[in-house]
Amino acid sequence: MAAAIQSTTIEPAIIQWLVDTRPLWPVPPQSKPRDEVAQLKTVTTNNSFQASRALSLLTPTEQTSVLRYYHLKDAKMSLVSHLLKHLIISKYAPISWANSTISRDVHGKPCFNPPLPSQPGMDFNVSHQAGIVSLIAVVGIGGRDKIEVGTDVVCWNERLTHDYRSIEEEGFFKWVDIHADVFAASEVSYMKLAPVDIDHAPDGVIPNGFDKDKISRCQRRNEILKLGQEDGTIRISSNEIIDKKLRRFYACWCLREAYIKMTGEALLAPWLKELEILDVKAPAVNERLENVLMELIALGKGYMVGGAIRPAAKIEELQLKLGQWKHLDLEKDILAFSELNS
Repeated sequence: MAAAIQSTTIEPAIIQWLVDTRPLWPVPPQSKPRDEVAQLKTVTTNNSFQASRALSLLTPTEQTSVLRYYHLKDAKMSLVSHLLKHLIISKYAPISWANSTISRDVHGKPCFNPPLPSQPGMDFNVSHQAGIVSLIAVVGIGGRDKIEVGTDVVCWNERLTHDYRSIEEEGFFKWVDIHADVFAASEVSYMKLAPVDIDHAPDGVIPNGFDKDKISRCQRRNEILKLGQEDGTIRISSNEIIDKKLRRFYACWCLREAYIKMTGEALLAPWLKELEILDVKAPAVNERLENVLMELIALGKGYMVGGAIRPAAKIEELQLKLGQWKHLDLEKDILAFSELNS
C-alpha cells in the first residue's frame, strides 16, 4: 500500500506516478457495456469508497467525458487520468483542488496555465493502457523555460492472440511492416533482425555465426531451431524467439510514443521517419538522444512504461534524473489529498 502524499517544500524533481485501475470499482456484468459504465455513479470498492466520490472531484465536463466511454475499463482509466492531472497541479502549483484548472498548449497537450503571470506554469503528460495509468511532470523549476515531458504505457501481451494469429499467417517481418510507416527504416530493420538473448540455451553456449543468423531471421512460431554448427544438438523453440522480438517491438513503440508525446506533435510529425531510437533492450534502453532523458522499465511480466524529458536548458544544469515510478493508492494518495486541499 502506498504511503499518503504529504505537502512539502517543492524541490526540483521529476514526478513519476502510476495507478492500477484494474481492481477499482468492480461491477456485475451487464448485457450492455454502457450499463456497466453507468454504475460508476454508485459502485463501491472494497466497501470503502464510492466511484461517485472520485467523480465528484472532476468538473461537470470531465464527468460527462468519463461516463461517455463505451467500456468500463476505459472509463476508469479516464477518471484516474483526470484525477492525476488535478493532483499534480494542486500539489505542486500549489493551488486549491477547486482551482486546479487543466488547460491545453498549442499542440493540445494538457498543462497548467496559472491565473497570475507571476506564478509558474506546469507541463505534464499522461498515458494509459490495459488498466495502468501513468503521469510524468517536472516540478519546482520556478520561472525557467518550458520543460517538455512525455510518457507511454504498453502491455505487450494484451493483443497476444491477435498478434500470434497475424504472425502465423504472414510471418514476423510482415507483421512489423504493418507498423513501418511510423518507424525509421533503421528501426524496422533492427526490430526484425537484431539478435535476441536465448534463455534456455545450455550453460556456456553462446550462439554465433550461422546460429546467430538463424535466430535473427526467425519469424515463425511453433518451430524448433536446431543450433550448433557441428551436430545441431541445441534445440530452441521459435516461440521463445518470437516472444522476445514481440516484446522488443513494444519496447521500441513505448519509447517512441513517449518521445513523440513529449514533443506534442503526434504521429503526423514531418520528422517522424527521421527519428531513430536504436539499441533498445526490453525493458531498458542503451542510447539517449541529445539533451533528452529517456527511460523504459518493466512493470511485471506484461507491462512497460516509458518516460521522456527535454528542457530548454541543458539537462546537466538542472541535475534531474528519472527515478522510480511511484504507485499511488487512490483513496489515501489522491482522494484524501483532494479533500484536504479543496
